[in-house]
Amino acid sequence: MKRVSILAAAAVLATAGSTAVVAASTSPAAGSTTTGSATTKGSARAAKAAATKAAAAKAAAARAAGAAVDPTSTTENLDRGLISMRTTGGNFLSWRSLKSDPAGLTFDVYRGSHKLTTTSRTNFTDTGAPASASYRVVPSGAATLAATAPSAPPTATLAASSMDVPIQIPPGGTTPDGVSYTYSANDASVGDLDGDGAYEIVLKWDPSNAKDNSQSGYTGNVYVDAYKLNGTRLWRIDLGRNIRAGAHYTQFQVFDYDGDGRAEVAMKTADGTRDGAGAVIGSSSADYRNSAGYVLSGPEFLTVFNGQTGRAMSTVDYVVARGSVSAWGDSYGNRVDRFLAGTAYLNGSYPSLITARGYYTRSTVSAWDFRNGTLTRKWTFDSNSSTNGSKWTGQGNHQLSIADVDGDGRDEIIYGAMAIDDNSAGLWVNGQGHGDALHVGDLIPSRPGLEMFKVDENTGSLAAWMADARTGAIIWSNPSCGCDNGRGVSDDIYAGSPGAESWSSAVSGLYSSTGRNIGRKPSSANFVIWWDGDAQRELLDGTHIDKYGTGGDTRLLTASGVHSNNGTKSTPSLQADILGDWREEVIWPTTDNTRLRIYSTTDATSISHVSLMQDRMYREAVAWQNTAYNQPPHPSFALSN
Repeated sequence: MKRVSILAAAAVLATAGSTAVVAASTSPAAGSTTTGSATTKGSARAAKAAATKAAAAKAAAARAAGAAVDPTSTTENLDRGLISMRTTGGNFLSWRSLKSDPAGLTFDVYRGSHKLTTTSRTNFTDTGAPASASYRVVPSGAATLAATAPSAPPTATLAASSMDVPIQIPPGGTTPDGVSYTYSANDASVGDLDGDGAYEIVLKWDPSNAKDNSQSGYTGNVYVDAYKLNGTRLWRIDLGRNIRAGAHYTQFQVFDYDGDGRAEVAMKTADGTRDGAGAVIGSSSADYRNSAGYVLSGPEFLTVFNGQTGRAMSTVDYVVARGSVSAWGDSYGNRVDRFLAGTAYLNGSYPSLITARGYYTRSTVSAWDFRNGTLTRKWTFDSNSSTNGSKWTGQGNHQLSIADVDGDGRDEIIYGAMAIDDNSAGLWVNGQGHGDALHVGDLIPSRPGLEMFKVDENTGSLAAWMADARTGAIIWSNPSCGCDNGRGVSDDIYAGSPGAESWSSAVSGLYSSTGRNIGRKPSSANFVIWWDGDAQRELLDGTHIDKYGTGGDTRLLTASGVHSNNGTKSTPSLQADILGDWREEVIWPTTDNTRLRIYSTTDATSISHVSLMQDRMYREAVAWQNTAYNQPPHPSFALSN
């Protein structure tokens, strides 16, 4: 196993005033590592943005004309995401395979103007190369493609092997009762905010006095920033005093909702929220905090912000409104303010924003479209409605998942022990109730369709179960543990057993896709990540990555100088395939919260696969990953199959 290093050349800055190194391509057909003059880079970005906008318009026209839509694709137009990392053996290069690539495509790899190799893989090690080398990757024989692409900007020196994305920590403050607080970088997401084919990072800042809903007390304001990978801050949104800080309050979505090739950012807002241009939503002087620090009165809004500028583009009343606080299960504000969010292709053609409130008792889910600059509500599911009834109450989880579980090309919302169809109708409910973790994917490849694995909190429910994601019918289960089974994971981590393995904190052993105990339980039950070169996922927990083995786990990475997030949940800011080949990157904040450190693998792999971010279900999962109790993203397919 090669020594894993920190991401090297992902368009980052080491210090203020140093030269930025950009890992970018001139089009989806080519990739290069580059700096270049500001004028040249600006021209290339403008050309690429124009091409992206044209592609988005073409796709919209095709939809309008009734052309078939790929039910597994998204509307993002990504570049090659070429990165280079320094290893003991030379420079390790990694780049994306794209869904638009023809079958059998090979790539020509250049160091400067010298062609190094032609390969069908999406990674290559240039042994003995100097650290100052620069690279370009193009499809073999791509003369026609190259002729139609914007001219390539000049290449230049690569960055060192351990560079970070600089971030700007907000100043601390003092609550009305005299308690001081500071800030730490928390959850993050990504989106192509400017339409250039590369991702930017959207980051949430939490104050040190952030609260669980069950805890009283004032909190500091929540801030949300956008950064380019070179550390340039695009904007900062201040959610204001009337949005409480904590894992269950602010769920932000980053996605291209209007199909213009540039992602928007959506979240719940209130009186006093200040957008990225400094404009205030509602009243700037309103203060609805009660003496216990809760916000249980005043208007509630939902806002879509421009991804490039942070300006509020459309603000509407949040649905469902809180109404009577006690109607949600308590009178002090715990259950009423349990929010979730996601993104779903409900009509199979373009994405809709999903917002949700409540899951311990009443569960409500609303779908929204953002088109032509306006946010409009599509539908609302309410467990209190006469159409649904009491069997739908108390079934939600601390997170949700989005997937096309019935194979009709339109997404459903998996909401704990129930699922909601694309048209707002209840699809199924199996009565197992609330839980802390669920996973949806092709967990049993030998069966048609998707499956889901869930752990339960209720002492009378099953400890954990695997079900058909289309019907909710339980395939196998672990009997009740008489406890709150708070952690559970399901994915393929062991090549010795077909399909996904499943395990949970309160149940001994590791279970095969058929529910058979096959041996030792992994050392963690948290995230799983594609890191080394095989088709199985590795274990991500805290600030380290381990390889599962029947006799014990093997440490692959111990990240240095960084911290995990969300207390005992020990989750990263983000795990996603944001650069390079199909393997996933992981982002942690540095311990001083001045940088985001992006790690990527330097292990070679013979597996070539389309970027995971071009699988709709995986891309949606990256969008909802920051929601409440963060969970890892799963694609719609089994990679090992």
